[in-house]
Amino acid sequence: MKIPTPEQVEAMMVEKMGALPQSLNSAKSIDPKFLVEQAMSSKMSVQSEDNPFDPKTSMLLMLASSMTMGSEECMMEQTKMLKKMGVTKAEISYLVKIVKHAHSSAVMGKAKTVFDTFES
Repeated sequence: MKIPTPEQVEAMMVEKMGALPQSLNSAKSIDPKFLVEQAMSSKMSVQSEDNPFDPKTSMLLMLASSMTMGSEECMMEQTKMLKKMGVTKAEISYLVKIVKHAHSSAVMGKAKTVFDTFES
């Protein structure tokens, strides 16, 4: 596998997203190799030939993760890409509902310590 240069990665990202995400622009100023690392991570996961999910489903999974982690920049960029892929309002709505449910379920799981400690 040929590893692209930071300049090639930047050009690909700009073509795909319209601009280099600010976080990667900042990282590039410290070490341009961060762009290559980000691209290789994507190539080994989302863009992998072995990925059993279609590109839209993969991007929805990424958006769900970004919502959970609270990454504003990622949510914005992924939503823009999903709009280009034809995601519907209903799909976004259900994605948010599913993430919200998962988040509230996680809170209940974490609250076990509180419940158990209170009852002991």
